[in-house]
Amino acid sequence: MSEIKMDNNIIYIENVQITFENNIMQVKNEGDRIFVLLSIPPKKTLSYDDCHNIYCYSEGQRMWQVGQRLNGDDTVFTMINLIDSVLYAHDFLGRRFSVNKENGMIDKMNITK
Repeated sequence: MSEIKMDNNIIYIENVQITFENNIMQVKNEGDRIFVLLSIPPKKTLSYDDCHNIYCYSEGQRMWQVGQRLNGDDTVFTMINLIDSVLYAHDFLGRRFSVNKENGMIDKMNITK
């Protein structure tokens, strides 16, 4: 497991500093993988990066940025969880997505109640 430190929009993984455009909201790690969720401030128009605000790093190197949702990209992700070795991402619309930890692609979507 890598040593992780955070400060607003900067994460330090071992001796590597990674700076993001937005602040870090959550970090989850599993083995050598570190999953980062960025906090996206309210905006009139959301960019691709705003709607794909989950990243995976390993040994300080970016492995992927989360892929496109199955039903479009109309909101930002608000939370990530690791449950039984599955990475889940939630958005403002109450949808929960399972994310492939190897490539960042969305595997499936569930509506949470």
